[in-house]
Amino acid sequence: MKKLSFFLLAVAALSLWSRAEAKAPQKEWDAYKAQFISADGRNIDRQQGKTSTSEGQGYAMLLAEGFDDYPAFQKIWRWTKNNLQVRKNDRLFAWEWGKRPDGQWAAIDLNNATDGDTLIAYALVLAGRKWRNASYASAGRAIAADIRKHLVIERNGMLLVLPGCYGFSSNDALVMNPSYFIWPAYRIFGEVDNKQFWSRVYRDSMKLLGKARFTVFGLPPDWMTVNRVGAPLPTGKRSVYGYGAIRVLLYLAWEKDKTGLSPFKKFIGLYKCLGFIPREVDLENNTFSMDDAPAGFYAVYARAARQLGEPGLGRILEQKAAQKLKLESGSYYSNSLYLLSLMEWK
Repeated sequence: MKKLSFFLLAVAALSLWSRAEAKAPQKEWDAYKAQFISADGRNIDRQQGKTSTSEGQGYAMLLAEGFDDYPAFQKIWRWTKNNLQVRKNDRLFAWEWGKRPDGQWAAIDLNNATDGDTLIAYALVLAGRKWRNASYASAGRAIAADIRKHLVIERNGMLLVLPGCYGFSSNDALVMNPSYFIWPAYRIFGEVDNKQFWSRVYRDSMKLLGKARFTVFGLPPDWMTVNRVGAPLPTGKRSVYGYGAIRVLLYLAWEKDKTGLSPFKKFIGLYKCLGFIPREVDLENNTFSMDDAPAGFYAVYARAARQLGEPGLGRILEQKAAQKLKLESGSYYSNSLYLLSLMEWK
């Protein structure tokens, strides 16, 4: 992958501020369902061996709720509950479902992914309210309670959300994923579970994000290590802002958080001098890729640009996203980001 140092280009990035969001047309949701959601409610990632994830099921449930599509929500939740909510000691979800070595299709990793749990619970609480469905509301509340019990750890006076039950915590450090911080969900959980607790989680995860800003563009990493004193550092073989961390921007945009969004303004503004937005940034070597970001990324940047006060740039990025999406019909993730960037949840 070609890379280019971006420090000499940083001066070209411009400031952005807030504007209202676009609405996703029904045809976009119908096309998504036809491409990715099976007849029984499974959201299929065709580029990853036709697997499904708790994250993908959560996205599909949120979209069904947002489009007021009760039949779709019913079947997506039914499949999710029957196939992923199979852990014995809690109401969390196996994060991945696919084809096992023996040829059977079932859960292939029983560890959870906290973003999937959070998205599913969030969708259920919203659906319970929209359709006055007590069973949805109760299920969402129970999942939120188990996230609180099993996935939040206190370190250095902060309540921090772990990416999963196993493999992310030691005495020396925590491995964390900023894109698993879903602030709109925490706000809603505070209304149905434990207000004081979720208010702290909201505040502390936002505080940690503020510390996890790297390079002159102030970008968060896909993954990071938080040491004993609470200092975050990019972690992993490739310390990048990219595939995962783009969702940080999405969730801040859902919250209309100008303070949280503003550090991204320089990076989005690179489009004005480069004519494209890089797919990812190497946070250790201070370089960005010469590969163009996919459609879903452009759609998220378009929403952020509008909210950061540049409607013209927002329209350009939105048009670019729509053009690129025509060539990405098989990409579940890019198509998901595209639709999610156009949605509005209160």
